[in-house]
Amino acid sequence: MRTSSRNMFCTLSVFVGVAVIYYSYHIEIRHQKTRSQELPIATDTITALDNRTFIISPYYEPRLGQSVRVIAILHVSVKELYCIFHCSSNQNVFIRAQIDLHGDRFGFPYGTADLLCAEPSGCDYTYMSFSSTISTNTGQSILFEVRNRPPQPISSNFTVCISTLFGNYNNVLQMIQSIEMYKILGASRVTIYTTNCSRNVDKVLRHYIDEGTLEVVPWPIDRHLQTSKKWRFSKGLKAEIGYFGQTASLNDCLYRNMYKSKFVLLHDIDEIILPVKDWDWSSLMENLQNKFPNTSVFRFESHLFPIPVNNSVFDLWPHVPGLNILTYRLRHPNKPNNFNAPKMIVNPRDVFQTSIHIAETRKQKSYIGEETAILFHCKTRNDDTIEDLIPDDRLMRYNLTLVPNVDKVIQRLFPQQSPLPLKIL
Repeated sequence: MRTSSRNMFCTLSVFVGVAVIYYSYHIEIRHQKTRSQELPIATDTITALDNRTFIISPYYEPRLGQSVRVIAILHVSVKELYCIFHCSSNQNVFIRAQIDLHGDRFGFPYGTADLLCAEPSGCDYTYMSFSSTISTNTGQSILFEVRNRPPQPISSNFTVCISTLFGNYNNVLQMIQSIEMYKILGASRVTIYTTNCSRNVDKVLRHYIDEGTLEVVPWPIDRHLQTSKKWRFSKGLKAEIGYFGQTASLNDCLYRNMYKSKFVLLHDIDEIILPVKDWDWSSLMENLQNKFPNTSVFRFESHLFPIPVNNSVFDLWPHVPGLNILTYRLRHPNKPNNFNAPKMIVNPRDVFQTSIHIAETRKQKSYIGEETAILFHCKTRNDDTIEDLIPDDRLMRYNLTLVPNVDKVIQRLFPQQSPLPLKIL
């Protein structure tokens, strides 16, 4: 009997020892009395922890137990980080982060990352900060408010995430037309990440902010890293991150709208997910959900419209800079079995990470054929000729609504002394 008890005690001791080692490795805790309310609160979208680590925002993550997911940009060499929970009891709790560097860095040394930190038990918190080491000195910390805690009721059906405007972006007319099309199709909210844009575009952004349609998120990535307009790293390229950190902004937008919007659309400002059989996104998604009940990621094939039609009756605003999508009515034919750069409508509550063309979900992903909807991509390309293209005027069925809506905005922001008469077909 004594031998059995001794064996049981030894077994229990080994178990406890292993558990302590495991717990110590994954969760490092230091308690410290502090006045965290005196620390500065982060106000920038991108905050440098050091020259290898940039914090965007922490988000409450109830789908993986009680935890926090932090959207960040990291150098590939970063292997250890800590989330510091600032408890209302004036204690700091250090939790070692599980670092998940996204696989789509495309060869650049910096990429989008998730930091996953389990909530410490018994800690009532609003803010957290970050450190590369465990230190009793948190006087230099910057506080970040944890978003989506608690999750709020959904207030929108469709939110469009656009990233990112850069290079003194000045495509004014196409921006107005795209946003007005999003509204016609059912968007109640558009979120745009901006690095820099022209004064005219800024005027448009302010108009839609005042209207209540638009949320503009400053994206000063070029203050922190050498950026590139290219998405893939190549030899001799000095850039540190590809395409102005596009995937980081898309992931931030996904989580920013996770508990605000039923669906989130992830694409660029020169793209529109255009139903073919349905009139708007509500009817489109109702039909798609009936057909694919277990799908949370819907991917739409891109169709390029690269050349405008000359002398179009819709060339109504020549004084406004930018492409006029109503004059782009010739479509580049897609080749079967080619990758055609799809973009997505997703249920954000079922998505954990997103790249540009695909998202991670525990549910199904469905590729939607061009007979149901297309990604209308209006972008001038010089290597196409009219003979190579297919006439396609499916956008024209919206002109009775789109033209006067666009003209109303233009006449308000960029009025002419003698406004052009509207030609609505």
